[in-house]
Amino acid sequence: MKKRVNNVKKEDKYKEFDLNKLRKAEMIISLIVGIIFLVLLGFAVTNTVFIPAAMISFALFLFCICYYYLEDESKKKLVYVLFILGVLLIIIEVIYTLVKIYQ
Repeated sequence: MKKRVNNVKKEDKYKEFDLNKLRKAEMIISLIVGIIFLVLLGFAVTNTVFIPAAMISFALFLFCICYYYLEDESKKKLVYVLFILGVLLIIIEVIYTLVKIYQ
């Protein structure tokens, strides 16, 4: 019985460690996506061909932020607003691309 209790405590420690590790990985991925967005934004300023890619990467960045704050109860409104903005941005990008194609 005592051995079983010790195993449960060890599993809880590993779960906590894995959660912290996952949160750090989520933050790193969000930062990488943000840097990619900034690079594409710089390209979009010089050449309009990169505007759709910059918009999609910004939407992906918003989704990454949403995922990072998803479990935080105090930031539920922020998650919903950022998700809606990301979806709207993708819709605008699709419309922009279709207009550019059919011009």
